[in-house]
Amino acid sequence: MKTFSTFDRPTGWPSLAAAFEADLAAGDRIQKAPWGGLAVLGHAQLSALAHNPAADGMAPDAAAMADTPAIYNLLVRSVFTKSGPAHRADRAALIAALNLVDVSAIAEAAVAGLPRQATGLDLRTEVIAPVVRAVWASVIGYNEKAALALEQAVADMAHVLSMAPDLSKAALAEAAALEARALSLAALANDAPFSRALEAAVGAGKAADLIAGMVFDAIETSTTGLAACLRIAAENRDTLAATPQCTNELLRLASPAPMTMRLTTAPLRLDETEIAAGTALSMLWAAGNHDPLAFHRPERFDPARQEARPLMFGMGQHACLGHALVRATLQALLAFFIARQPQIEGDTGVWNILQPSDMPPLKISW
Repeated sequence: MKTFSTFDRPTGWPSLAAAFEADLAAGDRIQKAPWGGLAVLGHAQLSALAHNPAADGMAPDAAAMADTPAIYNLLVRSVFTKSGPAHRADRAALIAALNLVDVSAIAEAAVAGLPRQATGLDLRTEVIAPVVRAVWASVIGYNEKAALALEQAVADMAHVLSMAPDLSKAALAEAAALEARALSLAALANDAPFSRALEAAVGAGKAADLIAGMVFDAIETSTTGLAACLRIAAENRDTLAATPQCTNELLRLASPAPMTMRLTTAPLRLDETEIAAGTALSMLWAAGNHDPLAFHRPERFDPARQEARPLMFGMGQHACLGHALVRATLQALLAFFIARQPQIEGDTGVWNILQPSDMPPLKISW
């Protein structure tokens, strides 16, 4: 069995399709992960595992994170790392609370907050990030000051929680994890429908824990994914439409959640591979979104595409809970993009969502 090596490349790719093209063409849809366990690339294989209850959440390693206990506690209380009945109960409470949110109205209001005219703004930090911050602030009930503090806390935690962690900044990340939890607890007092319903279901302490874990994952992923989507939109502006189909195709190509981890709780079989209990599974959703067995010419932007179900938010019992918010935000951004016809400066063709810091900056004016 081949050992997965795509992440070893130090620079970006022309597209995610190019990143995984060789492996998928060779049929290497299940590989050994160099960090342990298996890397799963194929769309069919990912879909099968996503619906298998034996492929459950993967909690962080307490021993490996002994020097960063606050970060460890943040991950432990994040719903995507939990498994079994605890995970199902917390996820159900979050879904019920999110169902009270008018996602379209919140996204449209956040995009409407962009300036009427702008020159040379950084696409990621000055356009996408403020919109994402406004969306999550509205959902959870943060005021503007708290939303800015939360965004900074997420950025500080990312020094440790990334594919290339910088342990010299562990103390900064630790303080940020404590700040995120405190901000989430304080937000409950602002009586937003989502937070009020979540607190009623699970209590204030657990509600703050779940919010802190969710927004850590959501803010960075949403910002990176939406920035990547607009890079792709800039290269395909003649065929854009502010529709769910176009939104889904951009998200498929960008794959905002490129990989998540799962752990087998019982032996299982995947194709011809026998997988033991306790095996770590690296679920490479980005690869599945570019699998030619599922998507004809997967590198091509096709807003009318009707093939397999894209995996941009994962699938099954650990799929991203904020998918409706991201979709609504992108659709509102597309409407803005089409109406304003902004000018984009910079290289839209080379980017690497697997290492967001490698993505060349873009300037946008309208």
